[in-house]
Amino acid sequence: MVGDPKQAIYRFRGADVGSYAEARGAIARRWPNNIVQITANFRSRPGILSHINRCFATPLSAQNQPGYVELAPTLDPPDRDLPCAAKITIDLPPDSRAAWIRDAEAEAVADLCVRLIGNVTVQDEDGALAPLTPGGIALLAPTGSELWRYERAFEARGLPIASQAGKGLFRRQEVQDLVALLRVLADGGDTLGFGALMRGPLVGLSEEELLDITAGLPPLADRPDAIPRFSLATDPDHVAHPVARRVLTILQDLRRRARATTPALLLAEAVERLAVRSILSAREGDRSARAAANVEALLERARPYGIKGMKRFARDVSRDWRDGAAYSEGRVDADGDAIEIITIHSAKGLEWPVVIPINTATLLRSREPFVHRADDDTLHWVIGDVVPPELRAALETDDESQMRERERLWYVACTRARELLIVPELAQAEQKSWARVVNLGHHALPELDVSRLTPAPMPTIADPPNMQTAELFATERAIVEEAAIPLIWVRPSDLDPDRLEAVEAITLDAGDAPEVDLPVGAGRVRGLLLHKMMEEVLTHEVVEDVERLAGRARELIAELVMDPEGGDGLPDADEIAVTVWRTLQLPEVVALRDRLIPEWPVYALFKSGSQCNALAGRIDAIAFDGDRAEVVLDWKSDVNPSEEIVRIHCGQLKDYLRATKARRGALVYMTPGLVHWVK
Repeated sequence: MVGDPKQAIYRFRGADVGSYAEARGAIARRWPNNIVQITANFRSRPGILSHINRCFATPLSAQNQPGYVELAPTLDPPDRDLPCAAKITIDLPPDSRAAWIRDAEAEAVADLCVRLIGNVTVQDEDGALAPLTPGGIALLAPTGSELWRYERAFEARGLPIASQAGKGLFRRQEVQDLVALLRVLADGGDTLGFGALMRGPLVGLSEEELLDITAGLPPLADRPDAIPRFSLATDPDHVAHPVARRVLTILQDLRRRARATTPALLLAEAVERLAVRSILSAREGDRSARAAANVEALLERARPYGIKGMKRFARDVSRDWRDGAAYSEGRVDADGDAIEIITIHSAKGLEWPVVIPINTATLLRSREPFVHRADDDTLHWVIGDVVPPELRAALETDDESQMRERERLWYVACTRARELLIVPELAQAEQKSWARVVNLGHHALPELDVSRLTPAPMPTIADPPNMQTAELFATERAIVEEAAIPLIWVRPSDLDPDRLEAVEAITLDAGDAPEVDLPVGAGRVRGLLLHKMMEEVLTHEVVEDVERLAGRARELIAELVMDPEGGDGLPDADEIAVTVWRTLQLPEVVALRDRLIPEWPVYALFKSGSQCNALAGRIDAIAFDGDRAEVVLDWKSDVNPSEEIVRIHCGQLKDYLRATKARRGALVYMTPGLVHWVK
């Protein structure tokens, strides 16, 4: 069993350091010699370890702590003038607020990093010496409160940052741009969202250009004296501005498909067609990776809305943006190019040449209303003015446990540094803040003086020259086309008029208009009902009884949303029930009944010469012989199928036989009670 209880910092996830201590104690009582203390440290310089041993030996050896064993260095001291462990003092007037302390600390740390980068030689992971890069610096925060203040200070100095700890996703401009785009895609009548998108930096039309576009629109036919409005419903041919016309055309095309496409796919296509990533790259410069990561974060957040739909997603995102909800930004792969801002919890297991704890003026969180006491597995809380007798003891135990873990969290933060540990001294921080959890021995640390270091210019990597020519492009394109195999999708079920088109189903809120294709005509509705009833009988959801079948058919018919202009009436529930029952009595169906599995999805690839057919479909029912498909059944609602219709149906069934490798299949025409076998 291997573990370091000094790094037990996940109490909020249910981890209990007492479990480790109990297991270790049990082993020590029976096999005292089996406890091996691991003290060799292969990460940090001796100066850092000396400071850590000095600061944490006492608090981590106290009651309810796992005990402390001093860390022994394995590295030699560095060959440089700067100390390995140092402090920077943040001077502020007494009684300064936490926000003021954060701003002052952010400015001081940003100035410090500007001078360290390129001027301090550090050892990389391979042991080679190299100048410090932005990616070699980590700012570790105990919480994510107001980290945007630090991000602002670093961006003002042109320093690249990768924030993994901030909760300010909706403060970012690129996210606000996408919020406006979402609102337009979800509601074509949202003129505020449309105006924000067109006027915002993503499209960039000026107010004068928007007024000129509006003035150039033709008068309304029903209200010639009214001023026309430039909106998503405007005909693009009436818009003279080329950028506005192009964006309007794209938005209208996307909006038309909002009812049958998941928000994630539609938003991803919008980002691609509107060149959002290219615009952000030009707008953000060296910080474009962060903006691109935030775009990906919003796209990822759209994935769970595949059923809820675009309207619900836009409403939820708009609400979070309006309320300033705290959401983590997208994760940037810094790869040595950016200073990382990361929470201490997320930093466990990682290391950097330079580590600077920040944001420690943040106040400690107040206790939760419910307290779980682990020693007797009891739950305690206050109900109104009633205080349970053992609540005080439970609260004291919980407070003690939280404080001990906070001490260990500081230990984890300080042990992430390899070359340089810099601890800001915040004399104005309140007693109940993170800065007061552990005495970090500022009195024994030297002040880090980098005034003699001149800020080094940020290294820039020149783009390689573009050697592409029209001839070279044409040659490479021909090579790609020759090597690419065209993929042609084959969906046999789409040809059946009695099957719904395979589109993404979107659920609706009460009062919303239907957003899926409505069944047209009783013939098609009858086919849908027959397929649904056969499925429910084979899954044992409906009892095979004519009266029960008729009752279920009436329930399904009552749930239908019919096209009021369709002209055809609803199918008869009794006729549906009799047709289903009669189909189930066919000898060919009876022989397979116990092994039939309904609505079996099937996917397959068929290569033929220079092209590849990809089949996707749903088999009405399939029977297996062990692991091998034996028979495929296809229910048909046709009343009097012609020879041409039967030939088409045979072709569909043969595709399914080829995909499943079943030996035979049958077209079951339910209305006349005919079975047509296909091999």
